[in-house]
Amino acid sequence: MNALIEGGCLCGGVRYRLHAAPAHLSDCHCIDCRRASAAPFVTWGEVPREAIEILSGELRQVQHVGRLRSFAGCCGTPLFFEDSAASLSVDVTIASLDHPESYAPKVAIWTEDRLPWAILNPTHPAFRQGRE
Repeated sequence: MNALIEGGCLCGGVRYRLHAAPAHLSDCHCIDCRRASAAPFVTWGEVPREAIEILSGELRQVQHVGRLRSFAGCCGTPLFFEDSAASLSVDVTIASLDHPESYAPKVAIWTEDRLPWAILNPTHPAFRQGRE
């Protein structure tokens, strides 16, 4: 990988670098993602845990229904999601990347929770729950 993949929070207090390109790109419509982001869905990309380097700032971690969400401690921007603290991979909010345009989602997940006015891309697979 030649180009740096970096991102951060709204105010710039938290900055991070990815040492692997995000994979398994998906738009998640679950109610937890919607509430955690105050948005109709969140686009996520998965990276190995060891591929994330925090460059500056502090994270605030919140456990909810057995999963761990990390937000910027300074301004609250949603940044990471883990199934557990022992997960081998971490999901990164694609919109928090400095250049998210290179990481378009490939699927929609948890569409059973989708808001009726959120339009799905008809060319992408859609799953009622996870990636089943």
